Amino acid sequence: MKICDSSGDEVQIMPFIVMLSPDAQKYLDSLDKKHIKNIKKHLKELEKGPFKPRAGCDIDIIGGSGRPPMYRLRIGNFRAVYFVDGNTVYITDLFPKKRDSAYREN
Repeated sequence: MKICDSSGDEVQIMPFIVMLSPDAQKYLDSLDKKHIKNIKKHLKELEKGPFKPRAGCDIDIIGGSGRPPMYRLRIGNFRAVYFVDGNTVYITDLFPKKRDSAYREN
Protein backbone atom coordinates (compact mmCIF):
# COMPACT_ATOMS: atom_id res chain seq x y z
CA MET A 1 0.00 0.00 0.00
CA LYS A 2 1.32 3.44 -0.93
CA ILE A 3 0.57 6.54 1.07
CA CYS A 4 0.62 9.82 -0.85
CA ASP A 5 0.54 13.45 0.20
CA SER A 6 -1.93 16.00 -1.20
CA SER A 7 0.21 16.50 -4.32
CA GLY A 8 0.18 12.78 -5.09
CA ASP A 9 3.84 12.19 -4.16
CA GLU A 10 4.57 9.00 -2.24
CA VAL A 11 5.29 9.59 1.44
CA GLN A 12 7.92 7.52 3.26
CA ILE A 13 6.59 6.31 6.61
CA MET A 14 9.21 6.35 9.34
CA PRO A 15 9.39 3.10 11.29
CA PHE A 16 9.53 3.15 15.05
CA ILE A 17 12.87 2.80 16.83
CA VAL A 18 13.08 0.41 19.81
CA MET A 19 15.37 1.32 22.71
CA LEU A 20 15.96 -0.72 25.86
CA SER A 21 16.57 0.72 29.31
CA PRO A 22 19.90 -0.32 30.88
CA ASP A 23 18.06 -2.71 33.23
CA ALA A 24 16.10 -4.31 30.37
CA GLN A 25 19.31 -4.68 28.33
CA LYS A 26 21.12 -6.23 31.31
CA TYR A 27 18.30 -8.74 31.81
CA LEU A 28 18.22 -9.59 28.09
CA ASP A 29 21.98 -10.15 28.07
CA SER A 30 21.64 -12.59 30.99
CA LEU A 31 19.38 -14.96 29.03
CA ASP A 32 20.38 -17.88 26.83
CA LYS A 33 20.74 -17.39 23.07
CA LYS A 34 17.42 -19.05 22.24
CA HIS A 35 15.45 -16.64 24.43
CA ILE A 36 17.47 -13.62 23.28
CA LYS A 37 16.71 -14.41 19.64
CA ASN A 38 12.98 -14.84 20.32
CA ILE A 39 12.71 -11.65 22.38
CA LYS A 40 14.61 -9.60 19.78
CA LYS A 41 12.31 -10.94 17.05
CA HIS A 42 9.25 -9.75 18.99
CA LEU A 43 10.80 -6.38 19.86
CA LYS A 44 11.59 -5.87 16.17
CA GLU A 45 7.86 -6.27 15.47
CA LEU A 46 7.27 -3.11 17.52
CA GLU A 47 9.15 -1.17 14.82
CA LYS A 48 6.17 -1.81 12.52
CA GLY A 49 3.72 -0.40 15.05
CA PRO A 50 3.72 -0.51 18.84
CA PHE A 51 0.04 0.19 19.47
CA LYS A 52 -2.16 -2.38 17.75
CA PRO A 53 -2.15 -6.10 18.61
CA ARG A 54 -1.75 -8.49 15.69
CA ALA A 55 -0.63 -12.03 14.96
CA GLY A 56 2.77 -12.50 16.56
CA CYS A 57 2.52 -9.26 18.51
CA ASP A 58 0.33 -9.53 21.65
CA ILE A 59 0.08 -5.92 22.85
CA ASP A 60 -2.07 -4.61 25.67
CA ILE A 61 -2.35 -1.15 27.21
CA ILE A 62 -1.66 -1.26 30.94
CA GLY A 63 -1.66 1.08 33.88
CA GLY A 64 -3.95 3.91 34.74
CA SER A 65 -3.95 7.53 33.73
CA GLY A 66 -0.19 7.98 33.51
CA ARG A 67 1.31 9.95 30.68
CA PRO A 68 2.46 8.60 28.35
CA PRO A 69 0.39 5.39 28.34
CA MET A 70 2.28 2.19 29.15
CA TYR A 71 1.97 -0.96 27.07
CA ARG A 72 2.75 -4.63 27.63
CA LEU A 73 4.12 -6.99 24.97
CA ARG A 74 3.75 -10.71 25.65
CA ILE A 75 6.73 -12.74 24.44
CA GLY A 76 6.05 -16.36 25.40
CA ASN A 77 6.96 -16.60 29.09
CA PHE A 78 8.41 -13.09 29.11
CA ARG A 79 6.85 -9.63 29.22
CA ALA A 80 8.15 -6.28 27.99
CA VAL A 81 6.71 -3.04 29.35
CA TYR A 82 7.12 0.08 27.24
CA PHE A 83 5.92 3.54 26.33
CA VAL A 84 6.08 5.44 23.05
CA ASP A 85 7.42 8.96 22.58
CA GLY A 86 7.28 10.21 18.99
CA ASN A 87 8.69 7.41 16.86
CA THR A 88 10.70 5.84 19.71
CA VAL A 89 9.55 2.81 21.70
CA TYR A 90 11.22 2.78 25.13
CA ILE A 91 11.36 -0.67 26.74
CA THR A 92 11.41 0.14 30.45
CA ASP A 93 11.17 -3.39 31.84
CA LEU A 94 11.74 -6.93 30.60
CA PHE A 95 10.91 -9.82 32.91
CA PRO A 96 9.67 -13.42 33.11
CA LYS A 97 5.94 -13.91 33.56
CA LYS A 98 5.14 -15.06 37.08
CA ARG A 99 3.72 -18.55 36.82
CA ASP A 100 1.29 -18.16 39.72
CA SER A 101 -0.55 -15.29 37.98
CA ALA A 102 -1.89 -17.78 35.43
CA TYR A 103 -3.71 -19.70 38.17
CA ARG A 104 -5.44 -16.95 40.14
CA GLU A 105 -8.53 -17.81 42.12
CA ASN A 106 -11.68 -15.94 41.02
